[in-house]
Amino acid sequence: MCDNCVKHGEGKKWFLQAKNYSDELLADLRRRRYIQEFFAHQARQVGKAEPMELLRRVPKLLRPLVDTVITGRLRRDHFGQVVTLEETREIVLMVSKVVRLPCVCRRITLRQERRYCLGFILSPNSLGALELIDPSYWDGPDGPGLEMLTRAEALTLLEEFNAEGLVHSVWTFKTPFIGGLCNCTPTECRAMLGNLTYDLTVLHPGESIVRLNRATCLNCGACANRCWFGALSFDRGARRLELNQAKCYGCGLCTVTCPTQALDLIPRRW
Repeated sequence: MCDNCVKHGEGKKWFLQAKNYSDELLADLRRRRYIQEFFAHQARQVGKAEPMELLRRVPKLLRPLVDTVITGRLRRDHFGQVVTLEETREIVLMVSKVVRLPCVCRRITLRQERRYCLGFILSPNSLGALELIDPSYWDGPDGPGLEMLTRAEALTLLEEFNAEGLVHSVWTFKTPFIGGLCNCTPTECRAMLGNLTYDLTVLHPGESIVRLNRATCLNCGACANRCWFGALSFDRGARRLELNQAKCYGCGLCTVTCPTQALDLIPRRW
């Protein structure tokens, strides 16, 4: 299991522990200031060049050091990990409220208002971290503000996101406090861009990994079209599906595409 499961999950999946969504963690003044500054900073990034582009200018000899510093800071302050659709269902059933809100990344990368992010709140009489943010941020240019969802509405929405091919991931604000869940692709997700384009560990693999049953695989290649991370590929010459588990993030998008259920998820061995 991952380090967070050991440190913050009592040996179980850390993002399925109610204490990591609690108002008790949110009461930490350092965390509250971080959340306020985080969203203020994101708002200032809209319309500007991608800051990660500066990494291309870093001399090769210094790049490993810079990557280590950035990755370490993200693990401490804004940790993101892939979760499966089933795990998102478990989270939604565990928390008190679900709030739909604007996607930070899409505002910056696409300069559009798309509401693919969900905030999770444990206490029924609170808005949790959302109370710390300037309300104008949620409204956006044409946005409807915060949208309170029932559990049933949230579960339906997540299924729709999954059908669109969006990767689900949970995110902390000063680990281990979990503020919400993102649903993205590399087209707009700055975390996935960090991993796949800038070779940073911004988004961490999930607790699962895909397994292929060759006996039932049709080698149709449908699943490869759903894999954003390059773990699945189709060799057209050999007409054979190839699986590289080292690249698998455990999102599970491929498993729902397979017509013969030749793919399934198993626990990752860390």
